[in-house]
Amino acid sequence: MTASGSRRNDDVAVERTDVSPRLVIALASGLAGAIVLSGLVIMLVYSGALHGLSDAPRTPTAKPQLQVNPREDLAIYRAAQQRDLTSFGWIDRPHGRVRLPIEQAMQDVAHDGIKDWPGSPP
Repeated sequence: MTASGSRRNDDVAVERTDVSPRLVIALASGLAGAIVLSGLVIMLVYSGALHGLSDAPRTPTAKPQLQVNPREDLAIYRAAQQRDLTSFGWIDRPHGRVRLPIEQAMQDVAHDGIKDWPGSPP
């Protein structure tokens, strides 16, 4: 300690002045000017937006369809998928595409192979 009883550290430098008020005023006025200028530029570029016809929809849109019973909807979906996997049916009648039960299709592939598959019997 020094004779006056206070500690000093000469290696630590402290800031001796505050920020200049002129700098604060210049930055604030520059920001305000930029905001006003950008507003004027937007008004010039999109001048028709203030007085022209709105492109907003004029008729009310339909309300979204909400799921009332998701468990029942899932059960109906799974039942339809299971029905498609276990039944015969037409996929594209004009082109002759049909749907086979998955078990039947696996047996046919195991017995006959896949036509034009590399390494399959002719």
